[in-house]
Amino acid sequence: MITAVLRLEFEHVFPEEEIKNVLDYLKLISSNTLLNIIGFSNTHPQPNFDNINSNGAIKHDIINRVNFYCRQNNIQTKPCVVTREASLKLAEKILENRVELIDNSTLTIDIDSDELNLLKAFLVINKEVNIKDNYAISEDDNIERIAEMIITLSFSTSDLGLFEDNITEFAKLVYSTLTRFELLISFLQSENEYKYLEESLYTHFKLENSEELIKEIKMLLFQLIRIKNSKNGYKFKVEEEKSKLFLDTLVSDKIAGDDDFTNLKNYPLYKIDNDTYSIIDYFFVVDKFYKSVRFILKDSFHKKHNLPQNDRTFFNFFNTKFSEEYLMKNILDGIYSKKFLVKKANQVDIKNEPDYYVRYNNRVYLFENKDVLIAKAIRSSGNIETILNTLKQKFLESNQTPIGIGQLITSINQIVENDFKFDNYVNTKNNLTIYPILLVSDRIFEIPGINYIMNKWYTQKIKEKLKEKYNPTFIKNITIIDLDTLIYWLYHLEKKESNLKDIIDKHHQKMTANKKPIGKTQIEILNSIQKNTLEKLSPISFRFPEYKFPPEIFVEKFKDIVTEE
Repeated sequence: MITAVLRLEFEHVFPEEEIKNVLDYLKLISSNTLLNIIGFSNTHPQPNFDNINSNGAIKHDIINRVNFYCRQNNIQTKPCVVTREASLKLAEKILENRVELIDNSTLTIDIDSDELNLLKAFLVINKEVNIKDNYAISEDDNIERIAEMIITLSFSTSDLGLFEDNITEFAKLVYSTLTRFELLISFLQSENEYKYLEESLYTHFKLENSEELIKEIKMLLFQLIRIKNSKNGYKFKVEEEKSKLFLDTLVSDKIAGDDDFTNLKNYPLYKIDNDTYSIIDYFFVVDKFYKSVRFILKDSFHKKHNLPQNDRTFFNFFNTKFSEEYLMKNILDGIYSKKFLVKKANQVDIKNEPDYYVRYNNRVYLFENKDVLIAKAIRSSGNIETILNTLKQKFLESNQTPIGIGQLITSINQIVENDFKFDNYVNTKNNLTIYPILLVSDRIFEIPGINYIMNKWYTQKIKEKLKEKYNPTFIKNITIIDLDTLIYWLYHLEKKESNLKDIIDKHHQKMTANKKPIGKTQIEILNSIQKNTLEKLSPISFRFPEYKFPPEIFVEKFKDIVTEE
């Protein structure tokens, strides 16, 4: 039901040859070619077996080999060689062995040899990736198992971008990340006691104040947008010395292999010469300024308070004070700014208090905010039970205490029982429509299937809790929304209170619809089933494809550095 594309392995193409390890093939490639491979993951479309070799005779031989394998194994869909994950693994291997492969290399360029050995290196890496992604599924499997399959296959690489041609997705990430970072700086400047944390950020990036840091980040992100919109670019030159100091903090001479590309995420640029930088991965560069900066702050926080490395105090502080009380509140206050809306009465240390609450007449919105991190061992495990158990602990219940979805169910139960302490009006009504919304801070939870699976948990739990008082007409399904999507949609959502509701209603309708497949042939029917399944499993961020982000808002975000340029 879900189309799978075969990643070709070495034995598929060169069955008569003895396979070597990746490094052996990389040693046969000239240093100049290897330098260009480092940014390979940024090219679109990625090369394939039928165009990775420019020599006509070699290309023809490879195509014949692949076609023979496909005929022998009844493979109908065109297989692939190069993927973003494989490209990043290759870049990691090159940088891990930079001295031997680049600095001390004496090989001269031989295009035919370089391209053939590059192909073989990819084929070896693909075997490693395929072993991790080995997940069997049959035509008889139900939609829940298909959702689990998609989560299993996508969880480890979800922060690479969900789409192959991802310019729009990347622009969304740039805008939302910059917005988040500016709010983080604003938060750190809001209290004198946070001054040391602010200072730790700009000093880490070799700058003198936060204004310089924001400016340098803007210039880098603007450069990325400009290059990404060009033809497969991933190199840029910088002349300003202060900018070089900043960019050099994103470069490392020591890169070690890691299941989650941790080193590449921490150092997402490669310095080719004194003025030239190569982008290892566009998404990793942007993530450095939100996902990674919290660990810079954590180190500073631990040092000041003399805390052990495994202490959770910082994350409790960051998740509550910044993510929930500052970031989430700023975003939702922008969406729900009209005076006719009723919000949660300010309470202090009230048990089971919703993170955010807003009501319009008899329509209630309940929000819980979860800024959680998933350990890389779990993300790259390829084990659906491990992944699902972790998601339950992070979003449903921990140590028998309801959190996230569980807390939303608690709030709904209070409203149904007319025992809600934060809005007396709802205790007098029995015809309220309730929208429970779980806000997440990481786009990895936007994988197709996650909202569907979590809604299954939610539905089971709320039926157990409310029993005969559960009415799905008035108590809506759970909605998982990432903050990047909310930030990206703000222009539309701020116009009218019901705009977010309308998108949620559409999301719920598609998530629960049971469409009959249509078509006159078996292929048409199978394609229809696949389309219906993906539509059912899609996250809410897929439900508003007609939205056009206003370019003037993007320009406004960068106007200060564009003017300077």
